[in-house]
Amino acid sequence: MRLLRLTAKVLLALIALVGIALLALYLKTQSMLAVAPYAPQAALLPGHVAEGARLARIMGCRGCHTDSLKGGDFLREPYVFRLVAPNLTHARAKYDDAAWLRLFRTGAKRDGHLAVGMPIAGFQRLTDQDIANLVAFVRSVPTVDNPTLGTTHLYPLARVGLLTGKFRLEDIAGDAPDTPQLLAQRTTRDRGEHIALTTCTECHGRTLAGNSKMGAPPLGPMAHAYGPSEFARLLHSGKTLAGTESATGLMSEVARGRFAALTDTEVAELHRYLQAR
Repeated sequence: MRLLRLTAKVLLALIALVGIALLALYLKTQSMLAVAPYAPQAALLPGHVAEGARLARIMGCRGCHTDSLKGGDFLREPYVFRLVAPNLTHARAKYDDAAWLRLFRTGAKRDGHLAVGMPIAGFQRLTDQDIANLVAFVRSVPTVDNPTLGTTHLYPLARVGLLTGKFRLEDIAGDAPDTPQLLAQRTTRDRGEHIALTTCTECHGRTLAGNSKMGAPPLGPMAHAYGPSEFARLLHSGKTLAGTESATGLMSEVARGRFAALTDTEVAELHRYLQAR
């Protein structure tokens, strides 16, 4: 009996220690994901719904949140994380103009923590009018229920990864808001640069130098390999120079799902900018 009591006490102590460790892990990583306070410098502009709907497709909003904005799972690694795009037709009620601007400029959700999985670096470089258009579109969509929708979870392995640097916070967070460099990129008059920095960086990296983990090549050499018509075909149909799908299939999928909404002029401007880099 004494041995059983001793074993039970040891097990209870171990369970308590594990619980304390998990709580400490959660609190520490939540503090890492907290976004610094941000006060928008300007009010939200009036937006255009149709342009916002087009931009929501180009930026990938309608890929993760779906066309009806009802939300859905978009990335999962068992026992590590589950990323869920929320139902924006419900979540929008929690966001006033200032909260929308803070989300797009810093990546902060209404609770002040980072929207993990949102490619915030690209959204930070949208113009004030771009954001107004997106918000106008989100507010225009009819409310739809999605009762089986889950929520984003970072399991202990993901949180350990954040602490140890396996998952780098700078890779999932945006840049400091409203720095001189970011403001210059946001207000650039070069349409090709604007498209590259808001859409291409998500896969090809913030300097467009490529991302080997995603199989995304450097964009400068790639743009030089494509003539204007071949580049336009790639972005609108996903077909490579050889007339096939891209090596990983990702570019082809993104092109048809998102970049097909770019106008011919926008595609030509993007090609010109990438070739000039």
